[in-house]
Amino acid sequence: MNFDRFLFLTFNSLAGQWPWLDALARLFLNDYFGPTLLAVILIGLWFEGQSEAAQRNNQRAVLVATLGTIVANSLLKIINLLYYRPRPFAQHEVTLLFYRPTDSSFPSNAAAIGFAIAAGVWLHNRAWGRWVMLIALLFGVSRIFGGVHFPLDVLAGAGLGWASAWWVYRQEWLVDKLLTRAIKVAARLEIT
Repeated sequence: MNFDRFLFLTFNSLAGQWPWLDALARLFLNDYFGPTLLAVILIGLWFEGQSEAAQRNNQRAVLVATLGTIVANSLLKIINLLYYRPRPFAQHEVTLLFYRPTDSSFPSNAAAIGFAIAAGVWLHNRAWGRWVMLIALLFGVSRIFGGVHFPLDVLAGAGLGWASAWWVYRQEWLVDKLLTRAIKVAARLEIT
């Protein structure tokens, strides 16, 4: 824990030094920008593919990312019921670039959701997955920089999100069944 605090304080000490970096961090810290950007990418990925097989693979990626997010968020809520870790600004003098959340700092909700989506995409489509991983990483790291999470919070959230998406990915029968149903519904609505 001392190393975690040391890393946090070292990283957070960079906040407030360069206005452009603070503005970029605030953009990714935002509760809306990162998740909205990831959702738009998932919508685009659903329709992308040079062939029908490529499109189906991308649609599997979207389903794994979505279901992985649901699993990660559910596990995160259970962890938060069992363990509460105060936010860094409650224990240390920090440069805070964000509002003061009141929920548990551990694990990071933002990292769990970002990395569940990133893992779901990366497991199916490495080209898109790299970009989504970068967004998830910026989303998580900005929360350390901005004074909202300790590094261990982000690392635990990233691990929880990745593991959740990987678990869903291993449930191939479920993903294929849901994909078949989603395609039937989309065909009826004429949105494929």
